[in-house]
Amino acid sequence: MEYLTAAILSGLIYDGVKNGATIGYKLLKSKLQGWIVDDNQLNKIVEQLKEAGVNEDLAPHAMERKINDHQQLTEMLQQIHCADNHSNVSQVSNIGHNINAGENATITIGDLKINNEND
Repeated sequence: MEYLTAAILSGLIYDGVKNGATIGYKLLKSKLQGWIVDDNQLNKIVEQLKEAGVNEDLAPHAMERKINDHQQLTEMLQQIHCADNHSNVSQVSNIGHNINAGENATITIGDLKINNEND
């Protein structure tokens, strides 16, 4: 099961910050939907981010580096897992082409099949 990494967290934080949000409980609550995390963990993450020196002025790679350098925070992030580890999108219209995209990044459009894996 995939866990929350510093790269994912820093990207989510940066996405919120560039739209005017500040790093805090509300931002993390909105950005971590789809992750198994409770309110207590969110508050602890906010505290740990402050201790690590993560702030709104940093670029995503700098945020990621500070998170990775903070052992207690990275250990906490490893306890947070994605609620749904795979997605499957299927569109069936009975008119024209049907599009199916599964976990392995294969897209089928009618009789045409595109596989995005490196062979």
